[in-house]
Amino acid sequence: MPQRMSLKQMDQFLNGARQKVDDVAREVGEVQVQFVSAHQVNKTMHDATLNDLSLRAAHDLNALPADVRRAIDERLKVERKTLDERRLELLSQVVPKAGQIADDLLARAQQETENLRALNPRLNSQEETLKANYAKLETELKQLNAEIKRLSGCLTGFFNFFKINELDRKRHKLLGRMEETARALKTVREEWTKAKTEYTSQETQLEQQWQQASVDAARAREELDQLQDDDKREKLALQRAIFHVFDNWKTSLPAGGSPLVDEINQMVHLNIETDNYGEGLGKVAGLIALLGGISQGLQSVGQSVQALIQEQQMHSQYLKPVDVSVGDDVIQFHRQWDDLRSKVKDEKALGKHPTQFSELFDAEVKGPLSEAGVKRMFDALSQSLTSATKGWKG
Repeated sequence: MPQRMSLKQMDQFLNGARQKVDDVAREVGEVQVQFVSAHQVNKTMHDATLNDLSLRAAHDLNALPADVRRAIDERLKVERKTLDERRLELLSQVVPKAGQIADDLLARAQQETENLRALNPRLNSQEETLKANYAKLETELKQLNAEIKRLSGCLTGFFNFFKINELDRKRHKLLGRMEETARALKTVREEWTKAKTEYTSQETQLEQQWQQASVDAARAREELDQLQDDDKREKLALQRAIFHVFDNWKTSLPAGGSPLVDEINQMVHLNIETDNYGEGLGKVAGLIALLGGISQGLQSVGQSVQALIQEQQMHSQYLKPVDVSVGDDVIQFHRQWDDLRSKVKDEKALGKHPTQFSELFDAEVKGPLSEAGVKRMFDALSQSLTSATKGWKG
């Protein structure tokens, strides 16, 4: 049965639902922590076992079970082709391009240096000229000041009034020229400082880029040298084939055959566990994102309800109180959170069984938390609000 709620009751309902969603998300976050930790431990063991097993197998291929050896032989064909294609790519594209990039960066750095050197004599010449002009103007100003002082003596000042006035006008013009010269000198010095700063920054960036490009070019040449050698290329192809087969081998062999078979079976277990944790990590992140989206959606609807409450309070004289009819499907949707929380609460147990969590995730997103189900819930909430406040608009 639908429930009728006032706007305030609906606000409380939405806040309560959102709090429960956030509680579930926090519990799932704890599961994620367990998965990350367990996956790191498993991955470390996986990689160490894979490296050791690959080295042992390469040392004595004949000791391998027949089906494993056949798988390696088949994979070897793929690796030979892959490495030969890589050799041709390095020869025709990668090495020439890497060398060209390094050369271009070096040329750019050299050009920037030349630009700064060309700028330096010009600015230096301008500065020296302006400094000389300023010194000349200073000398003229001293002479004018001395002449004005001389003519301003107490006995002759009245008779020299017009002369002093003329000299004072010259002095002000001179001061104006000095100010212009000082500004021009300041501009030249600022231009030099800016150019030098930009050059230093550009030089540092170009040097870093050139160093990286040089390293990349050296690595590409080294890789090409290895692949150009037929024996080395064949050995590398075999290593890659062995590594690939064991990294993807997921079928247990009859136990008790030999220590090598036991290690292969250990590798099988680690491969399966690595895949399980990888899948579990993806699904735990997916569930956290899904819950986060629902929480944000509830917050958005809640903000709309709060806005309606404020509007009703502001205009209570003509906006009658409303009841919102919340459908039973919405009520049922938000009754699931306690049950879901209980399913993910024991993060340590789930951390040891990633497949159990993956099954839980699949059941939820295909059932109660399906995309269609979540959309129906929000559509129903929106429709309830629209219907309840319809009378306000007319």
